Amino acid sequence: MLSKEENELITSVGPGTPMGNLMRQYWVPALRTSKIEADGAPVRVRLFGENFVAFRATDGRVGFFDEACPHRGVSLALGRNEDCAIRCIFHGWKIDVSGQVVEVPSEPAGSNMASKIKVNHYPVQEAAGLIWVWLGQGEVPAFPDYEFNRVPLENLKIIQAKTHTSWLQIMETTIDSSHVGILHQNWLKYMAGESRDDVSMRLRQDLSPVYEIEHTDYGFHAAAVRTMADKTLYVRVSQYIAPFISFIPVADETPKFTNIVVPIDDEHSIHWFVYHNADKPMNQDPSFFETRFGTNEPDLDNFYDNKGGVDNMWGQDREAMKNGHFTGVYALFAEDFVIGESQGAIFDRSKEKLGRSDTAIINARKVLLKAVQDYQNGKPAFGQGPSISFQHVDAKNLVLEAGDNWRKYLDTPVKQSVGAV
Repeated sequence: MLSKEENELITSVGPGTPMGNLMRQYWVPALRTSKIEADGAPVRVRLFGENFVAFRATDGRVGFFDEACPHRGVSLALGRNEDCAIRCIFHGWKIDVSGQVVEVPSEPAGSNMASKIKVNHYPVQEAAGLIWVWLGQGEVPAFPDYEFNRVPLENLKIIQAKTHTSWLQIMETTIDSSHVGILHQNWLKYMAGESRDDVSMRLRQDLSPVYEIEHTDYGFHAAAVRTMADKTLYVRVSQYIAPFISFIPVADETPKFTNIVVPIDDEHSIHWFVYHNADKPMNQDPSFFETRFGTNEPDLDNFYDNKGGVDNMWGQDREAMKNGHFTGVYALFAEDFVIGESQGAIFDRSKEKLGRSDTAIINARKVLLKAVQDYQNGKPAFGQGPSISFQHVDAKNLVLEAGDNWRKYLDTPVKQSVGAV
């Protein structure tokens, strides 16, 4: 468990907080590229407890600013997007894509006031159909070369959700393999219907995996090792990329899956579900998404927005539970979100009773605590070195003979061995 002080340290992400300062050093997805068009309406974006505005200029460049006009604090999301700039509708101040104020029509002719004022603007990259932003201080790090950032858009399917919970609660769930065979029992039954009964069976056969952790320069590999009745080993190797990205192991014939959890503020978070194929377009049967998101045509911007909350127990269907549904919650990822929100907006981790099945969670917290403390002490942000490449980072779904070592199947090197826990 964490102390109250440690818990606050890694869940508080607002301006000036230690974790907030660290998180701003990483490239984060902010919105879809399709949400802004040249000379179209600016879009308000909230990240890490601060408000920003994004827009696409006349020439196609993307501007990403602090939301407040430097004059009187009016929202620039209300502004006019024209002539490669945003013009505030209050007094007509015009700000170009670089953040430079270029016109202040409310001031007398000949005033040089505009040249002295620049708004905070931030570097952006467009990849995977998303606009990524870097909100940090100092030298801008290399843009991460994840495989999904390099494939054609037709090879991608990205679905977003928003939850009323700390980013950490959902991120921890993404790297927790031990809950899959219990919480997601109905999804596993569906997997069996997809002719993947071997995966479904293996996850249900051993509900108490042994974790083996291998640390890397950016996070760690978390191998959940299950021993089968025939003595083979079923090993799910997740990848944790600090602070908020996880690569989730999948069956061979399904798209690869990455989960990105970005704080909106301390009590709300955005979740990007990134599905991609390395070498072919996405062409999934609609039922693939129905069991995971509750519909075969999920709202790409927030599939999780219509089932209520604690007042109606998130729409939990008790009648369905009587008839064999384990949770009574309508879809795989909704189950994860309901669990997270039921813990409260920010769970008090000093009250936990952790066991062996929580090994990945414990390691993630250690990584985060060390990373934020090191950054406070003047060290570079963890996992941001120029020699670090994410090009071959991938999760693994393995069936091995007893005695075989899952580590030799990894495409990325380890930093140090932590061993079985």
